Amino acid sequence: MEKITSVTNNRIKDIVKLRDEKKFQIEEQAFFIEGLHMVDEAIKRNLVRSIFLEERMLDKIDASMNYECVLITDNVSNKIASTKTNQGIFAVCELATQKLNLDQNILLLDQIQDPGNMGTLIRSAASFNFQTVVASNHSVSFYNPKVLRSTQGNLFSVNLVNADLLTTINELKENDYIIIGTVLNTNCKSLSSITFDKKQKYALIIGNEANGISLELHDLIDINLNIEMNNDVKSLNAAIAGSIIMYNI
Repeated sequence: MEKITSVTNNRIKDIVKLRDEKKFQIEEQAFFIEGLHMVDEAIKRNLVRSIFLEERMLDKIDASMNYECVLITDNVSNKIASTKTNQGIFAVCELATQKLNLDQNILLLDQIQDPGNMGTLIRSAASFNFQTVVASNHSVSFYNPKVLRSTQGNLFSVNLVNADLLTTINELKENDYIIIGTVLNTNCKSLSSITFDKKQKYALIIGNEANGISLELHDLIDINLNIEMNNDVKSLNAAIAGSIIMYNI
């Protein structure tokens, strides 16, 4: 079993790059995860390429399985970890094949930038049976360390797709989806006034935290919703608003 003790090792440099850079994740068709729970979930789904772990964690995994195991020292753990404390176990995983599942409700994320919002929305999508999450190409990476922590392991419960939203929405409309948005205009309806048909397929768009849904998508929206709330509260953040609407759908 290979052992890495230096933080300047080329494999460690690549892991740091994989952890932090969306472009490199796409080039390598891989992502980096941290912690025993996340590694266990990735193993169950046969996504693991390589596991990097300290000796104290060897009894936590089955080293005979079909993935590479590399021993690392604690200084290397501290280098590749995204937090000050870590469990001493990490993995490089395969990106799953990205394709739309056109049988269920879909969440569309338009230039979401905050990792906490992205992670919470993925977690809510998994909770409320939105089994596919599509993020525009300018959104934060699904595999950003803060996103991964916010998902609480639910990253593996949904189908994650990066795609152009204009093209995606047109495809969804051709497949009988109703497109739900949150643009506040004269035709906007209150969420409490809508009765959703459980047999109907819906796609919900959540827009950028600062600018909302991109203007080019406005004409493709079938229903815009407004969440009624206390007048003293001006707005909800993207993750909370999206979660409330998904729950109601």
